[in-house]
Amino acid sequence: MSVLQKFDLNLFRLLEALYEERSVSRAAERLFITPSAVSHSLRRLRLLMNDELFTRGPRGMMPTPRAHEVARRLHVLLPQLADVINPSDFDPELSERVFAIACVPYLSTMLVPRLAADLAVSAPHANLDIRLLYSSVVDDLDSGRLDVALGNFRRIPPRLITEELLRDDYVWVMRVGNPAAGRKPTLEMLSTVPHVDLLIDGAVVNPIDSYDVRQGLERLVIQNSMAATEEAFGDAGLRREVRYHAPDSIAALAIVARTDAACLVPVSIARMFERNFDLVLFEPPYAATALNIQMLYHQEYGARPAVSWLLDRIRAALPDKAG
Repeated sequence: MSVLQKFDLNLFRLLEALYEERSVSRAAERLFITPSAVSHSLRRLRLLMNDELFTRGPRGMMPTPRAHEVARRLHVLLPQLADVINPSDFDPELSERVFAIACVPYLSTMLVPRLAADLAVSAPHANLDIRLLYSSVVDDLDSGRLDVALGNFRRIPPRLITEELLRDDYVWVMRVGNPAAGRKPTLEMLSTVPHVDLLIDGAVVNPIDSYDVRQGLERLVIQNSMAATEEAFGDAGLRREVRYHAPDSIAALAIVARTDAACLVPVSIARMFERNFDLVLFEPPYAATALNIQMLYHQEYGARPAVSWLLDRIRAALPDKAG
């Protein structure tokens, strides 16, 4: 008989309650059972998992490393299991679900705080798991470990759905005290100052046309406006001096705020930090490609009430106008 065949799913709930309450009596009250029933179930868990799981200490029942690991996973898996058993039974005001989102770095500053503030009111018991966009995003969307990905994508696998979320123009940024900031924003002026370039995902090797290709999905990993920038400088017979490389827009702006460098970033993030970093913004003196952000989700999971509700909240969290 396999371990799963021996397992009673109620044991998972008991382990979660013990982990959070650190007390047999409080866990019993929470689960509406007797303390002796909790103790009996804990003995079963210890035998099945071959670990003490909890030991008595000065602050109550102290979890072992194994209990920490299992509880962390249950925190994500139990709400997802409830979705599988009864997908229509979703109430945002009561749900303890963990919503998992992967996004490009600048959205974690521009969009995610607005979404978190919304969920604090509309789904006060839910949790947000925010991750930077990564190479195995398709696997995790397929398995349901990830609810939605936010980024710039091409050649979408047919089982996934993409939806245009926002369009953000790029602007050049310098600090107010930069000697070049008072001059007319031309290519010639930009060629006289060092530049900060962005690499969205530094782990990617040999991207194709600024995109990483994995599992039938192409995702943007290099700032997509740089091709137009390089072409404009080349056509003018000018060269850029790229002195710094940054992993995200905020790091680039922080470098610009303390040096005489310039950087090209989405206008929405530049406006957020314009006053705090004492920056000056100006439009590129050439036709720069805008950044298009899409929402990517699985066609099956996206139709379930919990994920469908999350997609609506993401749409509602968008700024009135990005760029």
